[in-house]
This record gives sequence, C-alpha cells and structure tokens, in this order.
Amino acid sequence: MREYKKIIRLILNYIWKFAEEHSSLSIILIYNISIILISLIFYYIIPIILNYAPGMVEQNYAEKWFGMSYLLQFIIIIALALLFGTIFLVNILKGIDEWKNIKNIDFQNIRRIRTKCLNLPYVIYIVQIVFPVTFVIILMLLLSWNKTPIFAILKLIIMVFSFFAMAAVITFIFAKKVFTAILLKTPSNNGLEGIRIGLRDKVFLQILPVFIVAILFTSLVGYSRLIDEKGNLIFTIYKEKLIETFSQPGKTLSLFQIKQKLNEIHVNEIRGCSFIITPQGRIITSDGSKFSKIFINYIYDLSPSHDGRISDLTGETQGTMVKIQMNSETWIVGFKYEVASNQAAVFILISFIILFVFCIFVISYFSNTITEDISLVVNNLTDIVKGAVVDLETKIPVTSNDEIGDLVVAFNKIQEREKQHIKDIEENQRVLLERERLATLGQMIGGIAHNIRSPIMSIAGGMEALKDLVKEYDESVDNVSVTKEDHHEIAKEMMEWLESMRPYCSFMSDLISAVREQAVQLNASTYTNFTLEELVKRIELLLKFELKRNNCTIETDVQADLDTTINGEVNNLVQVCNNLIINAIQAYDGQGGRIEFKVSRQGTKIVFTIKDYGKGMPPEVKTRLLKEMITTKGKRGTGLGLFMSNLTIKGRFGGDLWFESEEGKGSTFYFSIPCS
Repeated sequence: MREYKKIIRLILNYIWKFAEEHSSLSIILIYNISIILISLIFYYIIPIILNYAPGMVEQNYAEKWFGMSYLLQFIIIIALALLFGTIFLVNILKGIDEWKNIKNIDFQNIRRIRTKCLNLPYVIYIVQIVFPVTFVIILMLLLSWNKTPIFAILKLIIMVFSFFAMAAVITFIFAKKVFTAILLKTPSNNGLEGIRIGLRDKVFLQILPVFIVAILFTSLVGYSRLIDEKGNLIFTIYKEKLIETFSQPGKTLSLFQIKQKLNEIHVNEIRGCSFIITPQGRIITSDGSKFSKIFINYIYDLSPSHDGRISDLTGETQGTMVKIQMNSETWIVGFKYEVASNQAAVFILISFIILFVFCIFVISYFSNTITEDISLVVNNLTDIVKGAVVDLETKIPVTSNDEIGDLVVAFNKIQEREKQHIKDIEENQRVLLERERLATLGQMIGGIAHNIRSPIMSIAGGMEALKDLVKEYDESVDNVSVTKEDHHEIAKEMMEWLESMRPYCSFMSDLISAVREQAVQLNASTYTNFTLEELVKRIELLLKFELKRNNCTIETDVQADLDTTINGEVNNLVQVCNNLIINAIQAYDGQGGRIEFKVSRQGTKIVFTIKDYGKGMPPEVKTRLLKEMITTKGKRGTGLGLFMSNLTIKGRFGGDLWFESEEGKGSTFYFSIPCS
C-alpha cells in the first residue's frame, strides 16, 4: 500500500511540475481531459434523462433514420466542443508562459501577465458555461422552435448547461491553482490588480452552478422515471384492451367497425388519438394528425421487438399497437398518446424555482457571514495601515471555531503586537528626539562660538583703543599744553569707540536670546502662532556665520505675505530649515556655492524650497532617503537630522516633505505646511 501511495505521489508531483513549466498547455490539456471524462458519463446519462426511445441507442436505429449513429453524433458534438474550446484557450492564454523568462521582461509585461492570471480563471469559467448554452438556444430557435416541444428544448439546454458547468468547474479549479503558482513567483507592486470580484460573488460564481446542476439532474431524473412509469401504465391499459377487442381470429371487420371499436377503447383522460394502418400502408388517425417519420419507422422496425410498444424520438410521445389478420391481410390498429404531463412539468419547474431561490438565499447568507467577519478584520487592518485612530484596547470578538475564528484570533494578536510596537516607537522617537536635540544643541553651540567670536574681537579691539585713550587722557590732565579742544577730541574718540561697540553687543544679545529660546523650547509640545517674518529673521540670524565660514551665499526669495501666520512652535521649524540649509552648505564640500531659499504660498499651504547646485545624490541613496537614517557624509554625518526633520514636518505641522536630486547637479528639498 505504501508503494502505491509513493507511486501516486510521484505521478502527481510530476504532473504538477509539468503544469508549472507549461502553464498554458496544462490548462488546455485539463480542459480536454475534463470534457472527455464528463462525455463518458453523459454518453449513458443523456438517453435516460432525455427519454430516448428504447432501441434508439442500443440497436443503432439512429444511424438508419438519421444517417449516423448516436455514438457518431455524440463524438462529433464532443469533437466540436474540444476544437472550439482549445482554439479559445490557445488565444486567451497567449503570453502567459513568458513569466518563466521573468529576468528578461520588463515590469509592464509582468504586470500584464499577473493581471491575466487573476482574470483568466473567471473569464474561462464564464465563457465555458455561457457560450455553449447561448449557441444551443440560438440553434434550437432557428432550426426547430416550431417543431420540438418547449420542454424538450428546455431539457436539452439543461443538459448542455450541466455538461459544460461540470467541465468549467474542473478547469477553473486547476487553472486557479496554476495561475496562483505563477502569481507567487512573479513580483508584485503590493497593489490590487485585475478585475475585482468580491468574495460573495466568487462564492456565488463557484457554488451556484454546482447547486443548479444538482437540482436540475435530480429533477430531470425524477421526471424521466415518471415518464417511464406513466408510459408503462398507459401501454398496459391499451395493450390489454386492444388484445381483448381484436383477438377474435378469422373475424372480418370493416374500417368503420374498427374505428368504432377504437373509440370505445379510448380513455378520455389520456391525451392522444387512435390510428389504423391499412394493408396498403395508409395511416388514418382519429384526429387527422400526421405521424413523424421516427414514429412510423418505429412501428415497422422496433415495435415487434417491444411487444407492440411504439415511441417517438423521446418517450414523451408513445403508442400501443396490435396487428389484425383479416382476409389474409395485415391491419395495424393502436393508439398514439402523450405521456408527458404539463402539470408534472409545471410542478417540476416550480419546484426547481423554489429550490433555486432557496439555494440563493442559503449561499447569500453563507457568503455574507464569511465576508462580514473578514471585512471586519480588513477594515481594522486598513485603519491601522492608514494611521487612523484605532482603539487598540478593543478586540474583535471570536464568533466561530474555524479558519475565520483563527483569522480573528490572529488579528487580535497582531493588534496586541501593534500596541506594543507603538509604545516602542514612541520610546525610540523620544530617544531620537533627545539625540537630535543634543546634536542640534552642539551644532548651535559651535555656531554661537563662531558667530560670537567676531563681535567679541571687535569689542576687545574697541576696549584696547579706549584703554589707550584713557591713558592718553590721564597723562594730559596736568599737561598745560593740552587745550580744552584736545580734551573734547579725546572724549569724542572715546564716544565713537563706544558707539561702534554697541551693534556688536546688540547682535550678541539677540543671538543669545534666540539660542536661549531655541534650547528651552526644543521639546515644547504646546502650539503657538508665529509669522513668516519672524521665522525668516531667525533663520538668517542663526546661519549667518555658517554661510560665511563655508564661503556660501544664500538668496532668499519670499513670495508670500510676511505677516502670514503659521500655527506651531517656531523653533521646531527653525530647526528643520537649519538642518536643510546646513545640508545644502555641506553639499559643496567646503568649496562654497549658491543656495536658494524660496518661500511661496499655494492656497492654504506655505511651500519652502531649499536648493543647492552641489554634488547631488546617487539613485541608491534617493530610494532610501526619508525612509531611514542615511547619510552621504561618511563619519561626519548620521542621517538623523533629515530623518527627524521629516518627522517634525509631518507630526508637528501636518505637512509633507519631499525632494528632487540629480547626481552632479544638486538637490532641491521642499516642504509644505498649512497656514492661516
């Protein structure tokens, strides 16, 4: 037994490997195989359900009456189905196998293949069912709508639908598996691709046809058995009466007497007519109707072997006959009757409609329960992904002990992890902010030291000059040659030096005040209002020496009202601008250059632009920038400043930061924030 299982497993593995390597061919093969296998079943089922006349299939009288046997007819129909189905699949699957050369095809082709893999199972499934049924309906309406009973046409359509629905289900299951394997091996952009078919629609699409086929088969088999039993009963009644009436040997009856006796035998509750076939072959019916060729052929060819039972193409129309010998001539008398019951057909149709509606209700309820539970999880996940405010303390209740219940439990665990993750992020962000504050503070202290050195040196020079003037004045007190005008001249020079030192003292006072506010409010969480003018002045003041030291110039272009009010903490925005402008300075590697600082208003937003013409960034850096802490400065940088600037713009001002850069030509950073 183990050896057999091992062999079967090896065969299945080989088949699946072949399917993966030859996706299109494997789907075409499984379609053809499914059609052939189902055909073997339907070859024996069709005569039963369509109530073919006895002997029509077994004795191959169809070949004599129609020019070809039932088997040949069946083979031709199946061959046409295989041919047209294969042609359709070859065309629609064109290009799918290109995925094997995925390294040599571009993303556009990969996306096209992925879209096909998502759509084709459903396209093939629907076409396999809809096209054959539509074709048969049109064909029946064109060729025999006025000859064939409606119920017979309906049964034929049902058989065609059932046949191709079963083949479509098999092909769909296999094709879905093959296409899923391709989707798993091809890169995706993590977006939704292909035609969107909701889970509820998928359940309907895949389950409803199976339900319909099951109900239709059950109904038709029941109807077929009903026809057989009713036909047997009517045949027995008429056969016994005919034998009883016309069993007297040697008695000669006139045509009128035969008609009269047939009228006496006729059962009014049975729809049909009596008939007489004269020795010359003339057919006389009680209602003047004409017999079909099949019915007439059956009388002569098959009725003797069926004890005088006659049938039309299907068992819905049957007959009973006996032969009478009169004057050495053979007369045939009997009854043709309709076994099919309109009431039974209507009852079956109503039952089917009721069961169909019930199936729709059950499947709808079933699919809704699945989609509602899954949608609840999806909506919560979507809210988390979008950053919406989600109550992470509230868990989704588990309402079933199945795979959906497992999904809900897994989501609740993810939510717990997300809550812990948020706490970790907040802690890491606090640490990063603290590091950024320290880095910024160190950067400011260095800038302050450089900025304050020049005014201090100037003041020191002025003090030396004042010292010389004081010494000169002290020596001139007892000098009689020093005039009153000389004293005034000395005092004037002293005053000039004092006046020259005043701007330096004011500059240092302003610088110290700005730095003090920047240091004290680096982690301020309260929001205040400040003007655009205040922001620009602080930026110019703090970066004045850094620009000069690196031989850089900044061109400020404010295309907005300086009185524009911005909501937030000014020092946080100063810190962002400070980081971006220093990055622009360092892009010149100490060689100096021009930096453009532009401020413009666009609707309800203020857009800041910092542009340099330095070395720019390589592509591998651009793809990672703003997503992680990355630097192009080597040991001189950490990437923390830009990373935190992005967080500050988005988190504290509700804005956005983006950039453009071309290696060797420079970089441009933009950020926008709301304004009033």
